Amino acid sequence: MAGEFKIVYTGSLMPGTDKGAFIGGFVSRFGISEAEAEALANADREVVMKRGLNADDAAKYKKVLQKLGMEVIVEQMDPAVGRQALESSKTPAADEGADQANTGELCPNCGSARIDEGNCLDCGIVISKYLAHQAESSAQQQESDPANPYQAPTANVAQDRELGDLHGPGSVPAGNGWRWITKGFGLFRQNPVAWILALVVWIVILLILSMVPLVGSLATTLLSPVIGAGFMIGCSAQDRGEDFTVSHLFSGFQQNFGQLVLVGVLYLVGAVVIMMDVFSVVGAEMMTLQDPAAGAAVMPDYTFFMLPVSIAFMLFIPLFMAYWFAPALVALDGLSAVAAMKLSFLGALKNVLPFLVYGLASLVLGVLAAIPVFLGFLVLIPVITASIYVAYRDIYFD
Repeated sequence: MAGEFKIVYTGSLMPGTDKGAFIGGFVSRFGISEAEAEALANADREVVMKRGLNADDAAKYKKVLQKLGMEVIVEQMDPAVGRQALESSKTPAADEGADQANTGELCPNCGSARIDEGNCLDCGIVISKYLAHQAESSAQQQESDPANPYQAPTANVAQDRELGDLHGPGSVPAGNGWRWITKGFGLFRQNPVAWILALVVWIVILLILSMVPLVGSLATTLLSPVIGAGFMIGCSAQDRGEDFTVSHLFSGFQQNFGQLVLVGVLYLVGAVVIMMDVFSVVGAEMMTLQDPAAGAAVMPDYTFFMLPVSIAFMLFIPLFMAYWFAPALVALDGLSAVAAMKLSFLGALKNVLPFLVYGLASLVLGVLAAIPVFLGFLVLIPVITASIYVAYRDIYFD
C-alpha cells in the first residue's frame, strides 16, 4: 500500500554533533523557529518526524536528517495500529504520569493517548497550535494543488537543493566570480523595490549612528554582521520561492544574534591590531625624518607612507576573507563566530581566482554605477550583497 513507512527520531543527536550547529541548520533547512528546533534537539524521547512514506522517500528523509546530525530510524507502519503511538516512544518518567494523562484524546501528530491539558507528553506538541498550523498548511497546499486538498502538509526535505548539507568549502571555476554577480542581480530583480528600500533604511541608520561620537562607529561595526545576516536570510527566503522584504533587514536580530555581534567584535579587534601595527611603522618612519645635527625636521618625502599603507592592505585582506561569509554561516548554518570566520577564510582562500574575477568585475561596475550621480549604487550594492549569498551557496553547498 502507499505510504508504508515512517521516520522516527530517537531523541538524540549523533555523536559529535554540535547542538548549536544542529539548531541553526534545522531552522535554516525547514523554516521553523529556533525554539522549536531547540526543543527537538533536547527531546530525549522518540519523535515521529514523518508518516505515510514509500521506501524511496523514507530513505531520502533519513539521509537528509542524518546529515543534520539526527539519529533517525525508518520503521514500517502497521496498518492495524494506525495512528497509535509506539510503545518504545514512552519513557519511564512519562509512564509515571500515564494514569492522569490518558484522557481518551489522541495526539494528531504521533497518535499517543497521553494528553495532558492540551499537550502531548510523547512528542511534546501543543495540540491547539499544531492543528492551527496544519490547517494553515493545508490551505496553502490546496492553493498549490487544488486537485489534492487532503494531502498532508510536509516539509519538502527531499527537494534537490536541500539534499546538500554544509560540506565545503569547495573550489569553483574562475568564471563563477562573474556568475555570482549575475545571479545576485537575478535575486535583486525579483523584488528591486524592497531591496532598495532596505538599503536606504540601512543608510539612514548609519547616518544616525555616525552622529554619536565614538559609540556610533562602534555600534556600526558590531551591528554590520547582524544586518548583513538579515540580507542573507532574505536571500535564503528568495531561494525557497518567497519574497525579499524590508523586514528581512532586521531578521539577524532573531537568528544567532550573540554570535553575529561576536563576528563584529572579532573583526574590530583585528582591525585595531592592524592599525596599531601600521601606526608603529609610521612612527618609526617619522623618526628617520629628523636631522639631529640641524635640530630641525627634514621636509618629508611622502612616499614613505607607501610602506605602512601596503602593510595595512596586505593584513586587511585575510581579515576581509574571514569576515566575508561569516554572517551567512552564523545565521543560516548556526556556526559559532570563530568557526564561521575560519570557514569563511578557507572558502575565500580556496577560490582566489573566482574572487579575482569577482573583484575586477565589481570594480568596473562600481565605476559605471558612479556615472549617474552615484545613483547606480542603489542597484549595485544590493546586487553585490545578494552575490555574497550566491557565492556562499556555490562554495559551501552546490
